[in-house]
Amino acid sequence: MKKLISRSSLIELAPYEFGLNVADIKFIRKNEYISGAVGELPFTDVWPELWLLDDACYDQANHICKQIESEVKQNNIDWSCIECGEINANSFEFCWSCGELRRV
Repeated sequence: MKKLISRSSLIELAPYEFGLNVADIKFIRKNEYISGAVGELPFTDVWPELWLLDDACYDQANHICKQIESEVKQNNIDWSCIECGEINANSFEFCWSCGELRRV
């Protein structure tokens, strides 16, 4: 078994699980119930992890995870308001400064 990826929450891990399931790559999730140990253990040691059951799938699984990570980062790009030019966080649907609706 090889550790493939670790993220700070199960929500952040979900796209990777979906991608591996689509490719029919078998894995297990570790540390999903250990978050209460933060403070006793370093916080990164309790992050949820995905571990491959078949080491021979590592290269394919790693490639899938890199693609997903690239897509996740691309979707987190801030946007500039067409009306006032203000930079807004990707999560905003309206400009925080002038209230203009985000346009793609």
